[in-house]
Order: sequence, then C-alpha cells, then structure tokens
Amino acid sequence: MDAPLTTREVEELYAKYGFFLLRRCRMILRDDTLADDALQEVFVKVMRAGAGVREADEPLRWLYRVVDNACFDALRRRRRFSAAPTDDAMGASVHPSVAIETRDAVLQLLSTLDEKEMRIALLLFVDGMSQGDIADDIGLSRVTVNKKVQAIRARADAYLGRTEEGVRP
Repeated sequence: MDAPLTTREVEELYAKYGFFLLRRCRMILRDDTLADDALQEVFVKVMRAGAGVREADEPLRWLYRVVDNACFDALRRRRRFSAAPTDDAMGASVHPSVAIETRDAVLQLLSTLDEKEMRIALLLFVDGMSQGDIADDIGLSRVTVNKKVQAIRARADAYLGRTEEGVRP
C-alpha cells in the first residue's frame, strides 16, 4: 500500500495545479462557493488517498479526474435539492474544435446527464479529446462513445433551439 502524501507534497500539488483545478470546478459547477467546496473536498481526498498521483504519467489529468468526480457529486446533490445553475460559464476556456455555444449548452445540461455522459461531455466539449482517446480513457468502445456523443449533441442542439438542419426555427 502506498504511503499517504505528505503535507509538503499536497502543498506542492496545490501550488502547481490549484488554479487549474479551481477553474475546472467553477466551469463545471458554475458557482464559486460550490467550486471552492469541491476543491477543498478534492484536496482532502488527495491527502487521505492520493498517493496514486506520485506514479501518474500526467498528474494534472489524474487530478482532473478527482475534480470531475467531486463536481459530479456536487451536481447530483444540487439536482437533489433543485438549485438551478447560473448562466455564466465562469470564464472557461473553449477548445478550438468546439463551438462556444455548444460547450455552454453542454455545461448547462451537465447535471441532467448520467456519470459516463458527464465524463464524456467534459472530455470532448471542454478538453477537446478525440472520441477514440475518450473510449480508451474511460474503457468504452468507440461506437458507444460515438452514440453517447450524438445523444449529448442532440440535447445541446435542442437546448439551443436548433433544428436538424442546424437552423434556428
């Protein structure tokens, strides 16, 4: 069993990655207070059981996964208590291959997706990963990922009021 992270290791992770992790929390949750709480939860988890970050090829990606899970939990709690997300995307960056409107619509709909769909949505519409890379990353077939992406896009288009021809009615 790996030894827990030292206080110094956690401080170094926070100093190096804290800004990026908080930005991701804000983008997903669209609420500064919830984002702060989620980030705190992430670092509590990292202090207790985050030794895997030591061996991670990409520590930021490893930490993003922990952040995503903490945010998904917060979204589920928020959905349970029916708090509505804000309309602001909190300054989230947009991957060049994703239209801003589509990214924002997907983020608005995030809390209505199941956990696999949430992860796929973030990896594709925020991180700009290819469907093949997403399939490898989360352990689904490329066909399954493609079907889920099509369903997410259709929901985003419906949210934006787009018809199948791509023209607003």
